[in-house]
Amino acid sequence: MPNSRKLDRRIRRPTATSDPVASTEIVIFRDARDGSVQRFDPATLSLPPDMVGPLMAAFRLNDAGTTVRTRPTRWRALRRFAGFLASEGVTSAAQVNAGTMKRYLAFLARPDEAGKRLKRPTIATQLALIRPLLERAEQADPHLFGSPLAIPYNPVPGSRHHDSKARLSKEDLQAILMACYEEIDAAWATFQRGQVIIAAAEAPARAERGESLDSAIWRLHRLTGGLAPTWNQLKEARVPHSRLLRWGWRSGIAEHYHLTTRTVVPFYIALAIQLAANPDPLREIRRDCLVAHPIDDNRVLVEWLKHKTAPNPKMQRRSFDVRRPRSAPRLIEMLLAMTAPLVLHVPDQHRERLFLVYYLTGAPQRQHGSPAGLISFSTLLGRLDRFIKGANRRIAKWNLDHPDRPRRSLPRFSPGQLRGSVATQHYLASGGDLLATAAILNHRDPVTTDAYVEGPAARRLERETIVRLQRMMVAWVMTPEPEEGDTSLPGPGAVTALFGHRCMMPVESDGAGGKRVCRHLGGCLTCPGLIVPLDIDHCARVVQAHRHLLASRDRIDAERWNIFYAPSLRVLEQDLLPAFPAKLHKDAEQLADSLPALPDIE
Repeated sequence: MPNSRKLDRRIRRPTATSDPVASTEIVIFRDARDGSVQRFDPATLSLPPDMVGPLMAAFRLNDAGTTVRTRPTRWRALRRFAGFLASEGVTSAAQVNAGTMKRYLAFLARPDEAGKRLKRPTIATQLALIRPLLERAEQADPHLFGSPLAIPYNPVPGSRHHDSKARLSKEDLQAILMACYEEIDAAWATFQRGQVIIAAAEAPARAERGESLDSAIWRLHRLTGGLAPTWNQLKEARVPHSRLLRWGWRSGIAEHYHLTTRTVVPFYIALAIQLAANPDPLREIRRDCLVAHPIDDNRVLVEWLKHKTAPNPKMQRRSFDVRRPRSAPRLIEMLLAMTAPLVLHVPDQHRERLFLVYYLTGAPQRQHGSPAGLISFSTLLGRLDRFIKGANRRIAKWNLDHPDRPRRSLPRFSPGQLRGSVATQHYLASGGDLLATAAILNHRDPVTTDAYVEGPAARRLERETIVRLQRMMVAWVMTPEPEEGDTSLPGPGAVTALFGHRCMMPVESDGAGGKRVCRHLGGCLTCPGLIVPLDIDHCARVVQAHRHLLASRDRIDAERWNIFYAPSLRVLEQDLLPAFPAKLHKDAEQLADSLPALPDIE
């Protein structure tokens, strides 16, 4: 007989004890990838008893998807709030109301025992960290607190307006890049030498007195399986300390095998400058960041994610010419080779990262007991100071040996300064084009880019641009009369631009009382993003423009032609025409005769 018992299809709310994790006040977060665990015990907070459960439930739900670094930061902010409640004598949630939150803001603004005050951005951050927990608890139980908390949307007005970081000059950035390239070349040469030694079928010859460095590298590599030897392995291999001292200790051996915390710094700084990337997203760049350019075979795209824009990380993208030996793609290829031996020895969550390093320190400093992993930001900062000091020692020695060719010393800087400094230099080089700078920084809104463009040079350029535009507006209405005694540049009249707009005022002030050719003149031909298809139609247009410029050279004033039109002719002859296949030139010459006439050059 069929079972006549009815099924109970009613939806029942699960009891609190059905979830062993949720039923306890201790908040536990587990990472399924590596098994790491974070525990937060509310007993350390001294919260009122009836606030512990709601706030811990809110913390558990709110931070389930946050990073392992964000949770301790929020917990410290919650501990500060609990300390404030204790100082106010609050013993129950009913005593917490909108007035309590106002007093907490005043509490954060007070100086401590040493007389130090929190800055306005810090006060706003402290409140922003506990705000989602209080709001979640209030939504779950509207009668939990004495009254609605009514936390204002912007409790600390002006908190986002803070002093910007100092910008590095163009000369400083060039000096930093030169120092980086010196160390990169040395690190790459050491690594390549090590790979040649390791690949040898037989051990290199020993030195006259004991073992040579080459033979030690060959022997230790087979002993350790590809990683730098530990102190115990060096002891077992009977490598004397006197030779280790001569070879640079363990780091001197490790750099022949793979990347280390010392050799990673110049790569990181050089890529930060070339990519104009945010410091931490660059540190977490993936190994598959190189993407083929869809059009130009000589260019490669570098892509990385900006996790700061979570929950939808924004893709950052820059294009580089791979024919340059020190371009970003070439540096990344070096990093891929130097970190390849480490991939199998890092935690699972780090295996797709690029900046992998071998930990030369002891086990307590290693992450998850692994001998290698993604370099931490604190390690980068510490190694950055050593990099600056080492580079300045080399520069001081160079200046002592070459007083006629002195080099610029490196300033003290942080990774956070590089993006803004690079943005400012691109802004100056583009003549104040904020949209061009926004494209370099991968910004959607130029208002965001404007916050990166700082410094006296940028402000001076903006003032000059306003003056230049005002003068151009006047020039469009009336023809300007040449100033008496001004013979710096001939021909103040309009200039014909073959591949752009007709320029009514090709001469601008140089800011020092003189005049110069407008930096935007001929911008279409000198644009770094110019792409010319190598077909017969475009070749004919270039041939026609080349003829037109040559024909005008004998008609107009020679000095005027050299100043305004000679640069365009050089671009056509040296860059564009040689790029076209020789077999196209003959047909293009014939096709150019049938093209519409170009505007007269005057």
